[in-house]
Amino acid sequence: MSPTDHPAPTDHPAGAPGVDLLVMTLGAPDATRDAQLATLLDDEERARAARFHFERDRRTYIAAHALIRSVLAARTGIAPAALRFAAGARGKPDLVPGQLPVLADGRTALRFNLSHTREAVAVAVTTDPGCTAIDLGVDIEAADRLGDYDGRIARSFFAEDEAAALETLPTAAERARRFLTLWTLKEAVIKTTGEGLSQKLSGFSIRFPAGWPAEGLLPDIEARDPAPPDGLAWHLTHQELPPTGGQGGLHVAGALLSPVRQPRPRWRLVRAEAAMLPRLHPQAAG
Repeated sequence: MSPTDHPAPTDHPAGAPGVDLLVMTLGAPDATRDAQLATLLDDEERARAARFHFERDRRTYIAAHALIRSVLAARTGIAPAALRFAAGARGKPDLVPGQLPVLADGRTALRFNLSHTREAVAVAVTTDPGCTAIDLGVDIEAADRLGDYDGRIARSFFAEDEAAALETLPTAAERARRFLTLWTLKEAVIKTTGEGLSQKLSGFSIRFPAGWPAEGLLPDIEARDPAPPDGLAWHLTHQELPPTGGQGGLHVAGALLSPVRQPRPRWRLVRAEAAMLPRLHPQAAG
Protein backbone atom coordinates (compact mmCIF):
# COMPACT_ATOMS: atom_id res chain seq x y z
CA MET A 1 0.00 0.00 0.00
CA SER A 2 2.04 2.90 -1.30
CA PRO A 3 0.98 6.47 -0.42
CA THR A 4 -0.68 8.68 -3.01
CA ASP A 5 -1.66 12.34 -2.93
CA HIS A 6 -4.72 11.83 -5.14
CA PRO A 7 -7.90 11.52 -3.01
CA ALA A 8 -10.44 10.77 -5.74
CA PRO A 9 -12.25 7.42 -5.34
CA THR A 10 -10.92 4.56 -7.44
CA ASP A 11 -12.59 1.62 -9.16
CA HIS A 12 -12.74 -1.72 -7.37
CA PRO A 13 -13.39 -5.30 -8.49
CA ALA A 14 -17.02 -6.30 -8.18
CA GLY A 15 -17.84 -7.02 -4.55
CA ALA A 16 -14.48 -5.94 -3.13
CA PRO A 17 -14.62 -3.45 -0.26
CA GLY A 18 -12.63 -0.29 -0.92
CA VAL A 19 -11.21 1.90 1.84
CA ASP A 20 -9.24 5.14 1.67
CA LEU A 21 -7.00 6.03 4.60
CA LEU A 22 -6.39 9.77 4.44
CA VAL A 23 -3.56 11.11 6.59
CA MET A 24 -2.89 14.82 7.15
CA THR A 25 -0.08 16.36 9.21
CA LEU A 26 -0.42 19.89 10.48
CA GLY A 27 3.08 21.24 9.96
CA ALA A 28 4.11 24.62 11.34
CA PRO A 29 1.45 26.81 13.00
CA ASP A 30 -0.45 28.88 10.44
CA ALA A 31 -3.25 31.09 11.74
CA THR A 32 -4.61 31.83 8.27
CA ARG A 33 -4.80 28.15 7.35
CA ASP A 34 -6.42 27.23 10.66
CA ALA A 35 -9.03 29.96 10.21
CA GLN A 36 -9.83 28.63 6.73
CA LEU A 37 -10.17 25.08 8.04
CA ALA A 38 -12.44 26.30 10.85
CA THR A 39 -14.96 27.54 8.26
CA LEU A 40 -15.59 23.88 7.37
CA LEU A 41 -16.79 23.13 10.91
CA ASP A 42 -20.22 23.83 12.37
CA ASP A 43 -20.88 26.39 15.11
CA GLU A 44 -20.73 23.85 17.95
CA GLU A 45 -17.35 22.51 16.82
CA ARG A 46 -15.88 26.00 16.42
CA ALA A 47 -17.04 26.85 19.94
CA ARG A 48 -15.49 23.67 21.29
CA ALA A 49 -12.23 24.38 19.47
CA ALA A 50 -12.06 27.82 21.07
CA ARG A 51 -12.23 26.23 24.53
CA PHE A 52 -9.03 24.19 24.15
CA HIS A 53 -6.33 25.48 26.48
CA PHE A 54 -3.38 24.46 24.32
CA GLU A 55 -2.97 25.72 20.77
CA ARG A 56 -1.67 22.34 19.58
CA ASP A 57 -4.85 20.60 20.75
CA ARG A 58 -7.03 23.28 19.14
CA ARG A 59 -5.19 22.98 15.80
CA THR A 60 -5.43 19.20 15.82
CA TYR A 61 -9.15 19.26 16.61
CA ILE A 62 -9.89 21.76 13.83
CA ALA A 63 -7.81 19.80 11.30
CA ALA A 64 -9.42 16.48 12.21
CA HIS A 65 -12.97 17.75 11.86
CA ALA A 66 -12.19 19.74 8.72
CA LEU A 67 -10.75 16.60 7.12
CA ILE A 68 -13.67 14.31 7.99
CA ARG A 69 -16.21 16.92 6.90
CA SER A 70 -14.39 17.51 3.60
CA VAL A 71 -14.20 13.79 2.85
CA LEU A 72 -17.87 13.22 3.67
CA ALA A 73 -18.94 16.31 1.69
CA ALA A 74 -17.25 14.79 -1.35
CA ARG A 75 -19.16 11.53 -0.81
CA THR A 76 -22.58 13.03 -0.03
CA GLY A 77 -22.72 16.33 -1.94
CA ILE A 78 -23.58 18.18 1.27
CA ALA A 79 -21.50 21.23 2.24
CA PRO A 80 -18.97 20.42 4.99
CA ALA A 81 -20.38 22.79 7.62
CA ALA A 82 -23.93 21.57 6.93
CA LEU A 83 -23.18 17.95 7.83
CA ARG A 84 -24.72 16.80 11.10
CA PHE A 85 -23.51 13.93 13.28
CA ALA A 86 -25.25 11.77 15.84
CA ALA A 87 -24.25 8.80 17.95
CA GLY A 88 -24.96 5.64 16.01
CA ALA A 89 -24.75 2.02 17.06
CA ARG A 90 -22.62 1.58 20.22
CA GLY A 91 -22.02 5.33 20.33
CA LYS A 92 -19.95 5.58 17.14
CA PRO A 93 -20.49 8.91 15.33
CA ASP A 94 -22.57 8.70 12.17
CA LEU A 95 -24.36 11.09 9.88
CA VAL A 96 -27.95 11.87 10.81
CA PRO A 97 -30.78 10.20 8.88
CA GLY A 98 -31.39 12.01 5.63
CA GLN A 99 -27.70 12.80 5.20
CA LEU A 100 -26.36 9.25 5.47
CA PRO A 101 -26.56 7.56 2.04
CA VAL A 102 -28.39 4.25 1.95
CA LEU A 103 -28.55 1.49 -0.65
CA ALA A 104 -31.70 0.18 -2.29
CA ASP A 105 -31.86 -2.67 0.22
CA GLY A 106 -31.66 -0.23 3.14
CA ARG A 107 -28.05 -0.87 4.08
CA THR A 108 -25.76 2.02 4.96
CA ALA A 109 -23.86 3.10 1.84
CA LEU A 110 -20.98 4.81 3.63
CA ARG A 111 -18.71 3.87 6.52
CA PHE A 112 -16.13 6.16 8.06
CA ASN A 113 -13.99 6.68 11.15
CA LEU A 114 -11.68 9.39 12.51
CA SER A 115 -8.49 9.35 14.59
CA HIS A 116 -5.91 11.92 15.61
CA THR A 117 -2.60 12.09 17.42
CA ARG A 118 -0.08 14.83 18.07
CA GLU A 119 -0.44 17.19 15.09
CA ALA A 120 -1.62 14.49 12.69
CA VAL A 121 -5.09 13.21 11.79
CA ALA A 122 -6.46 10.23 9.86
CA VAL A 123 -9.81 9.40 8.28
CA ALA A 124 -10.91 6.00 6.99
CA VAL A 125 -13.79 6.01 4.50
CA THR A 126 -15.31 3.39 2.23
CA THR A 127 -15.11 4.03 -1.51
CA ASP A 128 -16.93 1.07 -3.10
CA PRO A 129 -20.44 2.06 -4.30
CA GLY A 130 -22.00 -1.11 -2.89
CA CYS A 131 -20.40 -0.54 0.54
CA THR A 132 -19.71 -4.16 1.38
CA ALA A 133 -18.06 -3.02 4.62
CA ILE A 134 -20.10 -3.70 7.74
CA ASP A 135 -17.96 -1.56 10.03
CA LEU A 136 -14.69 0.35 9.89
CA GLY A 137 -12.06 1.73 12.27
CA VAL A 138 -8.79 3.68 12.04
CA ASP A 139 -6.03 4.66 14.45
CA ILE A 140 -3.02 6.93 14.04
CA GLU A 141 -0.16 7.37 16.51
CA ALA A 142 3.08 9.31 16.58
CA ALA A 143 6.02 6.92 16.28
CA ASP A 144 7.54 8.24 19.51
CA ARG A 145 4.27 8.43 21.43
CA LEU A 146 4.95 5.58 23.83
CA GLY A 147 8.67 6.19 24.31
CA ASP A 148 10.87 3.23 25.20
CA TYR A 149 9.46 -0.27 25.17
CA ASP A 150 8.31 -1.58 28.54
CA GLY A 151 7.46 -5.27 28.66
CA ARG A 152 5.21 -4.74 31.67
CA ILE A 153 2.83 -2.66 29.54
CA ALA A 154 2.66 -5.37 26.87
CA ARG A 155 1.94 -8.04 29.49
CA SER A 156 -0.76 -5.86 31.02
CA PHE A 157 -2.63 -4.98 27.83
CA PHE A 158 -1.81 -7.52 25.13
CA ALA A 159 -2.57 -11.22 24.73
CA GLU A 160 0.01 -13.60 26.18
CA ASP A 161 1.23 -14.78 22.79
CA GLU A 162 1.73 -11.17 21.61
CA ALA A 163 3.70 -10.18 24.71
CA ALA A 164 5.84 -13.31 24.40
CA ALA A 165 6.52 -12.65 20.69
CA LEU A 166 7.63 -9.10 21.49
CA GLU A 167 10.24 -10.44 23.91
CA THR A 168 11.81 -12.56 21.15
CA LEU A 169 12.75 -9.51 19.07
CA PRO A 170 16.49 -8.86 19.32
CA THR A 171 16.63 -5.13 20.15
CA ALA A 172 14.72 -2.66 22.30
CA ALA A 173 14.13 -0.48 19.21
CA GLU A 174 12.48 -3.38 17.35
CA ARG A 175 10.34 -4.22 20.37
CA ALA A 176 9.20 -0.59 20.69
CA ARG A 177 8.38 -0.41 16.98
CA ARG A 178 6.40 -3.67 17.01
CA PHE A 179 4.63 -2.62 20.20
CA LEU A 180 3.30 0.52 18.53
CA THR A 181 2.34 -1.48 15.44
CA LEU A 182 0.30 -3.80 17.63
CA TRP A 183 -1.18 -0.89 19.56
CA THR A 184 -2.48 0.93 16.47
CA LEU A 185 -3.91 -2.28 15.00
CA LYS A 186 -5.69 -3.15 18.22
CA GLU A 187 -7.03 0.38 18.60
CA ALA A 188 -8.38 0.22 15.04
CA VAL A 189 -10.14 -3.06 15.90
CA ILE A 190 -11.90 -1.72 19.00
CA LYS A 191 -12.83 1.45 17.14
CA THR A 192 -14.45 -0.75 14.50
CA THR A 193 -16.58 -2.59 17.03
CA GLY A 194 -17.33 0.61 18.93
CA GLU A 195 -16.84 -1.19 22.23
CA GLY A 196 -14.00 1.08 23.32
CA LEU A 197 -12.36 0.34 26.67
CA SER A 198 -14.99 -2.29 27.45
CA GLN A 199 -13.30 -4.55 24.88
CA LYS A 200 -10.09 -5.99 26.27
CA LEU A 201 -7.02 -5.66 24.05
CA SER A 202 -5.95 -9.06 25.38
CA GLY A 203 -9.10 -10.70 23.98
CA PHE A 204 -7.66 -11.01 20.47
CA SER A 205 -4.24 -11.47 18.89
CA ILE A 206 -2.64 -9.79 15.90
CA ARG A 207 -0.62 -12.13 13.69
CA PHE A 208 2.16 -11.03 11.34
CA PRO A 209 3.06 -13.06 8.22
CA ALA A 210 6.60 -14.26 7.61
CA GLY A 211 8.64 -11.48 6.02
CA TRP A 212 6.67 -8.69 7.70
CA PRO A 213 6.87 -5.80 7.06
CA ALA A 214 6.96 -5.86 3.28
CA GLU A 215 4.80 -4.44 0.50
CA GLY A 216 1.66 -6.51 0.00
CA LEU A 217 1.82 -8.31 3.36
CA LEU A 218 -1.12 -7.66 5.68
CA PRO A 219 -1.54 -8.60 9.35
CA ASP A 220 -4.28 -10.99 10.43
CA ILE A 221 -6.33 -11.30 13.57
CA GLU A 222 -7.35 -14.14 15.83
CA ALA A 223 -10.49 -12.82 17.51
CA ARG A 224 -11.54 -14.73 20.61
CA ASP A 225 -13.36 -12.22 22.81
CA PRO A 226 -15.54 -11.28 21.14
CA ALA A 227 -15.40 -13.42 18.02
CA PRO A 228 -16.62 -11.78 14.81
CA PRO A 229 -20.34 -12.20 14.16
CA ASP A 230 -21.33 -15.20 12.05
CA GLY A 231 -20.64 -14.66 8.38
CA LEU A 232 -18.23 -11.75 8.92
CA ALA A 233 -14.44 -11.60 8.67
CA TRP A 234 -11.79 -9.18 9.88
CA HIS A 235 -9.39 -7.41 7.52
CA LEU A 236 -6.46 -5.33 8.77
CA THR A 237 -3.83 -3.03 7.36
CA HIS A 238 -0.91 -1.11 8.85
CA GLN A 239 1.45 1.47 7.42
CA GLU A 240 4.48 3.09 9.03
CA LEU A 241 5.10 6.54 7.61
CA PRO A 242 8.64 7.94 7.92
CA PRO A 243 9.39 11.43 9.25
CA THR A 244 8.77 14.17 6.68
CA GLY A 245 8.68 17.95 6.53
CA GLY A 246 10.00 18.36 10.04
CA GLN A 247 7.32 16.02 11.43
CA GLY A 248 8.06 12.73 13.16
CA GLY A 249 7.08 9.29 11.91
CA LEU A 250 3.57 7.89 12.15
CA HIS A 251 1.86 4.55 12.53
CA VAL A 252 -1.52 4.19 10.78
CA ALA A 253 -3.79 1.15 11.06
CA GLY A 254 -7.18 0.29 9.61
CA ALA A 255 -9.64 -2.48 10.51
CA LEU A 256 -12.71 -3.56 8.59
CA LEU A 257 -15.48 -6.09 9.07
CA SER A 258 -17.09 -7.44 5.91
CA PRO A 259 -18.94 -10.59 4.80
CA VAL A 260 -16.79 -13.69 4.55
CA ARG A 261 -17.87 -14.19 0.94
CA GLN A 262 -16.40 -10.84 -0.14
CA PRO A 263 -12.88 -10.46 -1.58
CA ARG A 264 -10.19 -8.88 0.53
CA PRO A 265 -10.54 -5.09 0.68
CA ARG A 266 -8.43 -2.71 -1.35
CA TRP A 267 -6.74 -0.25 1.01
CA ARG A 268 -5.37 3.03 -0.33
CA LEU A 269 -3.26 5.46 1.67
CA VAL A 270 -3.69 9.13 0.72
CA ARG A 271 -1.43 11.90 2.04
CA ALA A 272 -3.79 14.85 2.37
CA GLU A 273 -2.88 18.52 2.75
CA ALA A 274 -4.98 21.35 4.13
CA ALA A 275 -4.86 23.18 0.80
CA MET A 276 -6.53 20.27 -1.00
CA LEU A 277 -9.60 20.05 1.24
CA PRO A 278 -11.75 22.63 -0.58
CA ARG A 279 -11.04 20.80 -3.85
CA LEU A 280 -12.61 17.62 -2.47
CA HIS A 281 -16.12 19.12 -2.45
CA PRO A 282 -16.41 21.99 -4.95
CA GLN A 283 -19.99 21.03 -5.88
CA ALA A 284 -21.28 20.32 -2.38
CA ALA A 285 -24.63 21.94 -1.71
CA GLY A 286 -25.14 24.36 1.15
